[in-house]
Amino acid sequence: MADAAVAFAAQGLEVYFVTPEPVKEFHSARGRETMLQLLHKNAGKVHVVSCKAGYEFEFGTPEYRSYIYKTLIAQVPPGTPIIISDDKAVWESAAYLHKNYPVIGVLHADEEHYYKLAKDYFDKVAVLICVSKRVSYKTGQILPGFDPSSIFTIPCGIIMPPYGRVAPADETVQLVYVGRVSNYQKRAGDLVKICIRMANAGQRLRLSVIGEGDAVPQLKNSFRSAGLEKEVVFYGWLSQAEVAGHLAQSDILLLTSDFEGTPIAMMEALAAGCGMVGTRVSGIEDYEQHPLAADCLRVYEVGDIESAVKSISELVGIPRPVREQSARKMAESEFSMEVCLKKYIEAMQGIQPVVNTVLPSVSLPISSRVVSRFKALLRSARVALSK
Repeated sequence: MADAAVAFAAQGLEVYFVTPEPVKEFHSARGRETMLQLLHKNAGKVHVVSCKAGYEFEFGTPEYRSYIYKTLIAQVPPGTPIIISDDKAVWESAAYLHKNYPVIGVLHADEEHYYKLAKDYFDKVAVLICVSKRVSYKTGQILPGFDPSSIFTIPCGIIMPPYGRVAPADETVQLVYVGRVSNYQKRAGDLVKICIRMANAGQRLRLSVIGEGDAVPQLKNSFRSAGLEKEVVFYGWLSQAEVAGHLAQSDILLLTSDFEGTPIAMMEALAAGCGMVGTRVSGIEDYEQHPLAADCLRVYEVGDIESAVKSISELVGIPRPVREQSARKMAESEFSMEVCLKKYIEAMQGIQPVVNTVLPSVSLPISSRVVSRFKALLRSARVALSK
């Protein structure tokens, strides 16, 4: 979202970015950059609408977070279309002000969380953006009363990094995983199974795991038990630039998920000239038949370890320059920020202008604030004790 905001501004549009500013790192951030940090290098191009936020925001009630977002949105000129994130409090806030600001709801994954947001707020949004064909189809099925011409399939765009591959030192297959390291949704345990099968077949490999999650301890133990701990490196969360550097040195991005939207990691890997092997899920499956996919992309059924290993072997067998160039070209044609923003602008052209410039009152009873702060204090203390 930060990259999109900067890219919109670069096209001459007046852009506002609404986000809280953590007083200190949120527990849920776990080392990742804040939105303000991502926007900092482009300070001045985007109007940032923000306020200080501490434990009372992160651990408080949804009602309190919604109140904060409403007060921030209300500082944006009425009539400005609002592209909202996946936080329910953000959806509720934008829905409350929908008569003053056209709302563009984005469904980021093939997950019940997003479909519930669509069902709860469809009558308050002007446009629904779905990041894959599967998500678009399901959204149309659950919202028969919503105008299908206002449902668009647009994967998130990325800023294309300069293309510069790093020649490998030897014939070791360089695998990389980027994302939350969990068994829920991501099936992180399959990484171990795949690496064991490759090692047993005599394939030299190295796996870089970029990200954090509750499955990290279990994963480390499993690799150790399999005698592969020297072939796997856990990096935790890294900056965008550091991730790009790892992708530029890797042969294959491996995604083992149960479900997805359209993975940003896939887009960034292909943009770096890195091949991609992933499960046949939302967003990945859309590109299986792409004209360039034969040389850089393979898709396998969820949980089919043998097929995953075979897919890796097939891509590794393609001459490296061919694989790298095909991956880059696919990313440029499908996932560049320019392509994404063009589609967003086309989707917003049909939105009816807002004529109501009188904002409704935004308030939160003192009793609700006290309850929220009390709950936030308890939750914050619980997290601190758990550490």
